[in-house]
Amino acid sequence: MLFSFEDATFCLAGLRLEGLYAALAQMLFAGALAAIFWAGSRLFKFVILPRLLKRTAKSTRWKALHILLRGFSGALPMAMWATGLYIGLIALPWSDKATVAAHAGLLLCYRIVCILLAAQGLWGAAPLCSLVLGSAASRLDMKSNRTLSAILEKIYRVLVLAFCAITVLDELGYPVTGLVTGVGLAGLTVSLAAKESAGNLFSGLVILLEHPFGIGDWIKVGDVEGTVEDLTFRSTKVRALDNSLYILPNSTVCSADVNNGTNRTKRMFRFTLGVTYDTTRAQLETLMADLAAMLRTHEEVEAGSVLVELAGFGDSSIDILVHCYVLRPEMAAFLAVQNTLNLDIMDVMQRDGVAFAFPSTSVYLEKTPSAEKRL
Repeated sequence: MLFSFEDATFCLAGLRLEGLYAALAQMLFAGALAAIFWAGSRLFKFVILPRLLKRTAKSTRWKALHILLRGFSGALPMAMWATGLYIGLIALPWSDKATVAAHAGLLLCYRIVCILLAAQGLWGAAPLCSLVLGSAASRLDMKSNRTLSAILEKIYRVLVLAFCAITVLDELGYPVTGLVTGVGLAGLTVSLAAKESAGNLFSGLVILLEHPFGIGDWIKVGDVEGTVEDLTFRSTKVRALDNSLYILPNSTVCSADVNNGTNRTKRMFRFTLGVTYDTTRAQLETLMADLAAMLRTHEEVEAGSVLVELAGFGDSSIDILVHCYVLRPEMAAFLAVQNTLNLDIMDVMQRDGVAFAFPSTSVYLEKTPSAEKRL
């Protein structure tokens, strides 16, 4: 028999009841306790919690608390209601034979419910991962930040599920230690089988955290040069000048030398200008002065970096070194400025009457006495 009505006793505020009346009083008291906790859970969910959420949402100082309250908004009222139900069931007039088993069973169910509700709350608090990344927001572009937040939230939720499952199994009496060891060995086997994928995953995490480049940056990785279009935990997508899309494994990117052209504040414009050998010294001096003046007055050129000097004498040309820095680091903008400068250099050459040299070979024929004269 689950309940004992004959041996039941009930005492409250000097009132003492026995037998059937005591059992009925205990049932009413248990129901009242459960009702009080249920009412408290409703009050907390619909009155207290909204006010707390509203107050914590106004200040960034309480951002973490706001996320936790929002994540546990469903679990906390349910936990209050479960606590009241558990206390109410314990207060019922259980028989002596059923008391130990009933209390142990109710406690086990209550603990499992609390574990599940805690897991539910922690699952809802996954946006804490984005909050943790807030300190690194200045080093991550928005798309990389969203990618990393999404991946960390998935990892966080997998850990919550694993914690919940292991804790519930431990409450049910299963050998959790052996299970964890078996899962670890299985995980090790899978990781060894997917070594390359694991390497790309880790490399992607390193790239997102260290942020050597971001979405939209112009980079050069080995023989690949172009704009970064996408960055995930497995690969980096680079759009080259010929519009080809290169998908580079992150492990390859991490092991290679990466040149981030976007981090430049300027680009070097440097080449050797060859003019013909029939150019006089006066023409050379005038040409070099005009070229330097043209470069210094250009709005996209760093005036202090302009250098125009006679570099040497080539096989078929007098070589002039032209050097400066263009203040447009973006590749497309730099190419546009370079095009303008090249055309302006052609105008200066034409105005100064100096011609471009081109590779040439001179052949000299030596006259020799005819065979008859030699005879």
